[in-house]
Amino acid sequence: MKKFRILYTLLIAATLASCDPREDREDMPAPIAASQIKFAVTQQAGYDNKVMLENQTAGVLAYWDYGIGISNKQKDTIILPFAGTYNIKFYAYSKGGPVKDSASVTVSSNDANYFANPMWNQLTNGQTGKVWVWAIDEPNGACYGNGSGGALTPEWWRVGVPDLTSWGVVNDEMTFDLNGAANFTKVSKGKTEKGFFALDTLNKTLKITGSDISNGKGIVYNIVKINNNELTVVEQGDGWRNLWLFKRKGFNY
Repeated sequence: MKKFRILYTLLIAATLASCDPREDREDMPAPIAASQIKFAVTQQAGYDNKVMLENQTAGVLAYWDYGIGISNKQKDTIILPFAGTYNIKFYAYSKGGPVKDSASVTVSSNDANYFANPMWNQLTNGQTGKVWVWAIDEPNGACYGNGSGGALTPEWWRVGVPDLTSWGVVNDEMTFDLNGAANFTKVSKGKTEKGFFALDTLNKTLKITGSDISNGKGIVYNIVKINNNELTVVEQGDGWRNLWLFKRKGFNY
């Protein structure tokens, strides 16, 4: 009986060994050598915001990362709207995986074509920046509140200096600038928040990331009034809207 048990155990072990789920796999090919990578990053003469990207490495897939965007095209043309130095990363993907290289370009000035719409300058004063504050002296007496769907000033709930003071936001300052990026800075209650903004001049909307407008709601705001001195944004509802009225710091009605 003892011999039988030993033989049975050996038989089971042999069976398990023959059913080993592991498979022999061929080794993955080695990545392409860095010395084999060839690509071109070329700026247009007289308009260095325009940059041409070209993968010149045969047999690989291209992937580009230029900081404010990406591309997976073998050849592409991009626009870098802001002045500054950009590190354009190039990844060559082969069966052995990606290999990275990069090239640096310098853009001499903000792109006048990209920022041609007057709303950009009205909001930011370009690279210099513009500071916005609550329009506390607005002629209708309220710079925050709500009203009907087409209201340009608060109609129903009307908020002025007393409430803004009690909330601690009456002295808030917001700065928009185009110095190297679409930058947004808010100073509120002794604290400074930095973020970025996206201005859609076609649909007249404003979105801020990393911060928010004074007493904001973290939404995409509709711009219903903008000029060199006044900025009114709203949360648009069905037959109603919430309104925020700001003015350029230093401007008086």
